[in-house]
Amino acid sequence: MYSYDPISADAKRLTGAGLTVLFDKKLTGTRVVKVLATGVPVQGRVIDGREKDLGPGGLKAMSGVDADAALYEIDPKFEQGKIYIRAFCPGAKRLWLSFSRLAVHQDLRVQAFGDDPKGGPTRLCGTLDFSFRGEWKLPAGNHPDPMEDWAGDNGPG
Repeated sequence: MYSYDPISADAKRLTGAGLTVLFDKKLTGTRVVKVLATGVPVQGRVIDGREKDLGPGGLKAMSGVDADAALYEIDPKFEQGKIYIRAFCPGAKRLWLSFSRLAVHQDLRVQAFGDDPKGGPTRLCGTLDFSFRGEWKLPAGNHPDPMEDWAGDNGPG
């Protein structure tokens, strides 16, 4: 997991204390699995996004966006996906997030896109810029849910 502090106005407004990205790193690349609001217990599972769902030409056809970013869609059926959709792009039924390259000690840009329920074109809802805060490694094997208290009740007292 990488955690990021908000830099841009959109990032501060939409994430408050920042964003944590849970990802799977393989030899062939990095795949985002979940996005978590750092300061509040809100998380969204992502699925691979299809550029054709954004409209003709996908990201490359949209003005002011990073056409080479990795595209994901928030899955509204899991965790608080619907909350992410409402917060990041009010009125949309679907939300796509594009991520710049994930790398240790590198800043992150996430762009949010929402559909138009009335059939209009997909729109850019926000550009969120973050500074790298830290890296967190999860134990190997069955990964615990980072939003659950998996340490148990064996604390002091």
